[in-house]
Amino acid sequence: MVTRAREALAGPQARSNLAMAAAAIVLAALTGVATAKLGSFQHQLKALIIVGAGVAMVVAAFRPDIGLLILIALCPFEFAFYGTNSNQALLVLLAIVLAWRIRANAVPWWAGTGAGAIVIGSFIATLGAHNKSIALEGAIDWLCATVILLVAFTEFQQRPAASRRMVEVIVGMSVIVVLFGFLQKAGVHAIVGAPFNVGRPNSFFSYYTVYAGYLALAATLATAEILIAFERRRTARVLSFGAVLILLLAGLTASTSRGGLVALGVGWVVLLAFNVNRASVIARAVVVLAVVAAAGYLATPHSTLVTIEHRFAQSNGSLGEDKTRFAVQHAGKVALEHRPLGLGYGNFPYYLSSYVRNANVHQPFFHAQETFYEMGLDAGWLGLAGFLLLVFSPIVMVVKHGRGGTSAIRASAMAACIAGFLAQGLYDFVLWDLPFVILLMAMVWGTAHSLGEDRSSGERARSPATRARSQPVLSAPHPFSG
Repeated sequence: MVTRAREALAGPQARSNLAMAAAAIVLAALTGVATAKLGSFQHQLKALIIVGAGVAMVVAAFRPDIGLLILIALCPFEFAFYGTNSNQALLVLLAIVLAWRIRANAVPWWAGTGAGAIVIGSFIATLGAHNKSIALEGAIDWLCATVILLVAFTEFQQRPAASRRMVEVIVGMSVIVVLFGFLQKAGVHAIVGAPFNVGRPNSFFSYYTVYAGYLALAATLATAEILIAFERRRTARVLSFGAVLILLLAGLTASTSRGGLVALGVGWVVLLAFNVNRASVIARAVVVLAVVAAAGYLATPHSTLVTIEHRFAQSNGSLGEDKTRFAVQHAGKVALEHRPLGLGYGNFPYYLSSYVRNANVHQPFFHAQETFYEMGLDAGWLGLAGFLLLVFSPIVMVVKHGRGGTSAIRASAMAACIAGFLAQGLYDFVLWDLPFVILLMAMVWGTAHSLGEDRSSGERARSPATRARSQPVLSAPHPFSG
């Protein structure tokens, strides 16, 4: 066997693949150096990101599973260069490399239909957009993200551990993100720069609410991993994820983002609701959340707690920022009612400038401050319908799945992340930032994959005689079947 392996590595195809990989890595490195010009540490870091994108593309060509995990790992670390950004470059490159791997029979109908409707609606909205170039850019982003989603359904169908590894990557990267958020809060702006809003860290993200939303998502996933580790009696994993969860909660409160706190709160509540028929899980979850909440409260400075309490107490519209938000949301609703084909991605500011006269709206906001309205404006009614199908199908699947194994707990956490994202979306729109498009697609895929893994594990457990002669099939179930 060792001899055959050596012969395979020494074969002409293997040598050709290695030569292509080496050439691509060298080309990526040269491109990174040339683009960033290496004039400062920031430019050097951008060069490394560009090189990383090139390496990810090469890796994905031979190992799509690793390439997709690299995409998830790098998506929080976004840097702009020459009219584009690192996430956009990586997403487009991976979509081009991997598109041919899609198999229609591996993709659930609801995922293909929902994501397809968003893409088609986005391109249709581009035709009537005021600024067609930026609308086309958004449509291409959704197209590439959809390609990645469909590739994930295809490539990970027979890889039971894929969703667990994705969660570990997200939670692991969130530690880096939150640590730089603390540095930013302390006035250390190395690498990430100064925050967009003074006193509200955004770490590697472009805005503090997106940063908070990412931490809320990672914290919800970490909570589920603690519960799973309890079920499997893995003490070291409980302690490590518990420490990370406390760190994430401290970082989230430091941002003072109401949207992020709402996303985490809703995520936790929905996670409990999905597991209400698991008495042991619920009991442990209540204890974990109580301990973590107490630790987070004690670790949060009193001034930050006062700020958060004040912001929630004044969230009925008495704050100037809330008056502006509600006015912008109303303008988005009116625009959606009268523009069934949408305005096109990034074109809401032109609508505000041309048609809205309101004393509370002082600038042309990039989006309508509400996810459902903005999705309809970006991709028309067709795209909005596709979006609703895409995000609610995983939630319906978890509800219909009922009680299952530990993989079902992980699936419920990803569906809870979607619910938390939608709750935050009632006050804001974070899908303008590409990392959240990628993460949303990851949660959609991960829910279906984990449920498929749980179903396959249950079938093998009920029929051990068939274990040796059958392979697990992790295709997602029909979310609306009886």
